[in-house]
Order: sequence, then structure tokens, then C-alpha cells
Amino acid sequence: EGRKNDVDAVMNWMRSGKSDSEDPTGDFTKIDQMLPTKKGQKPEERARDIESALDWMRNHDLSPDDEELLEQFQKLGSLPMTRRTPEDRENEENDIMNWLRNGKPESDDPTGDFARIDQVLPKKKGQKPKSRARDIEGALDWMRSNGVSPADVDDTTSLFDTVPSV
Repeated sequence: EGRKNDVDAVMNWMRSGKSDSEDPTGDFTKIDQMLPTKKGQKPEERARDIESALDWMRNHDLSPDDEELLEQFQKLGSLPMTRRTPEDRENEENDIMNWLRNGKPESDDPTGDFARIDQVLPKKKGQKPKSRARDIEGALDWMRSNGVSPADVDDTTSLFDTVPSV
């Protein structure tokens, strides 16, 4: 929810003509200047990109004012990012939850992707349905982001074997 609020704040800032009053810290402006614009990018996509960069900075204890940060961004190539919005991912997780709650009927999984991933993804001891739905959605999102089709996954678990401890 905090991230959604940040996206809304960035959208308000953009709608107001990128006014300083909507960006009191100046972080939105700095990040907007750092990030390359994408051809045909919609304002909502730009707002998500700015919010994602801001979230990444917070998670790495960085500030848009850090000089080293600018150097890090200049050195980076493209970063693999999900192509789906947080809302899309949440909706899919809810669909998976409904599929699990309803006894895994085919009607709730028209593509068969949920069932395919559920079969090959190891189950955790005592795992709750919400956690299972999150794991399945995460695997599907990773696969889509890396060009792997869920239809290519067979019933073997070799793709998802756990790594032994070192």
C-alpha cells in the first residue's frame, strides 16, 4: 500500500506540471532526470518507474542526492524488471488464491499455468494458501520476465530443486 501511495504521489506531481509543491523533497524531480525516458511511455508507467527507483534507493539506504548514486546508475545497463504492474500481480495472486480455495478447478485456471507451476514448485511444510499463491505468482512472474513459458515446464522439479547448504 505504501508503494501505491508513492505511485499516486508521483502521478499527482506529474499532473500538476511537476510543481515543487507536489515534490517538497525534490526526489521525484531528481529521479525523473536520472531515468531514461522510454519511447511511447505512458505517464502511469513513468510514475511506476520513478516509484520503483525510489523504492530501490530506500532499500539500499541511498538518496537521490548521493553523488555515488548517479555514478551507479550511469554504470548500470538495463535491469530486469517485471513487465506487470503491482495491481496486475496482486490480481493474479487473488486469482490463484481463489483457484486454491475452490479445490483447483480447471474453470479457475483456463491456461493451466497455475496447475503446472503448482505441480513443479516444491511445497513448504505448513505452507498457508496465501503463501502458496504468492509463490506460484512469483514463479509465473519470473518466468514471464525471463522469456520462459509455463507451457514449457514439465512435471519434473529439476527447474526448482533446492540448492544444498554450503
